[in-house]
Amino acid sequence: CASRNPRWARDYHTVQMPKEVRKARYFSRREKLSAPELLSAIISRRDYYTDAWWMVAVATTPDAPYSLEQLQDGLRHPVFPLYLGRKSHPLALPLAPLLLEGNASDTLRNAYQQYQDHFRKLKVSLPKLQDECWWEGEHDGLVASKILRRRDVPLNRQQWLFGERTVNQGPWLSKEEPCTSQE
Repeated sequence: CASRNPRWARDYHTVQMPKEVRKARYFSRREKLSAPELLSAIISRRDYYTDAWWMVAVATTPDAPYSLEQLQDGLRHPVFPLYLGRKSHPLALPLAPLLLEGNASDTLRNAYQQYQDHFRKLKVSLPKLQDECWWEGEHDGLVASKILRRRDVPLNRQQWLFGERTVNQGPWLSKEEPCTSQE
């Protein structure tokens, strides 16, 4: 789940590339950079969310290499600095990993309330989350309104082959209907 109206930060990155030479074939980055007289700089642009926040849920599997407690501890005390894409974009808020049990919908609702309370105490107002979330697999309480196919599972790095995975998209916070009975 992600915040509704994120703001973007733009970052520029310069890269040295050789000018186009017809019939020239480069088999490595070293070959591309071997003729300094042909080098020129190009600028690439990257955009990052600056005021967005995500609520991420992880479920345990029988063959998981790490327990949920180990993941929680690793997020609380990371070995390396955490950042978004590049070191110039560190996290703006501290991580607040929780261990919760229950079906997916109730657990997300419970976590959202706990995060709101936690950050309210720190005097940080969190933007409202989107009504939609994305997940893999089947989870009680979550019903997909869209099914997306992503071809991003690495199968063979040498041949640059990727397999497909399925991502579900749907509402995470079901709105409760008002009671209309006389009882």
